Amino acid sequence: MNAGVTLLTERLTLRKLTEADIPALVAGLNDFTVSGWLTVVPYPYTEEDARGFVAHIAGEPDGFDGFAIVAGGTVVGVIGIGDSLGYWLARAAQGRGYASEAAVALVSHYFAATGAERLASGYFEGNHPSCHVLDKLGFVPDGTARVKSRAQAMDMTLEKMILTRTAWEARHGH
Repeated sequence: MNAGVTLLTERLTLRKLTEADIPALVAGLNDFTVSGWLTVVPYPYTEEDARGFVAHIAGEPDGFDGFAIVAGGTVVGVIGIGDSLGYWLARAAQGRGYASEAAVALVSHYFAATGAERLASGYFEGNHPSCHVLDKLGFVPDGTARVKSRAQAMDMTLEKMILTRTAWEARHGH
């Protein structure tokens, strides 16, 4: 269904990750100001970690997970939908609206290609930029949970969010 899917936005290309992206993944995630806000990403983040992630994504070619966010020919982050919507951007790419732009494209594709009625996401308490992205997409609060951050090696409060297909269509007209 989604094998080989590439999504284009005004400024970005979303495409499946490849082994050629490993240096960009290591550079972006071996920065505690990035990895510290993520649940399953370790810190330090190594080439071995990146290879494992790219191999995992390659084993699920029909999914919605593991899209490189490419701006100006450079991988600046990753976005995907596994159990929930997740994303990260390298520090140098933050604050430019890339996360919102990539998320609109992927969530539009997700709702168009599936019969899903809901999509979950979340952010660690204090991650105001991620909260802002989810708010702009139409996500609403859905409780909290204590979740381990591998990078921080401790449990943190995850602000759970939910987006319904109805809310998405009302807000984005898709």
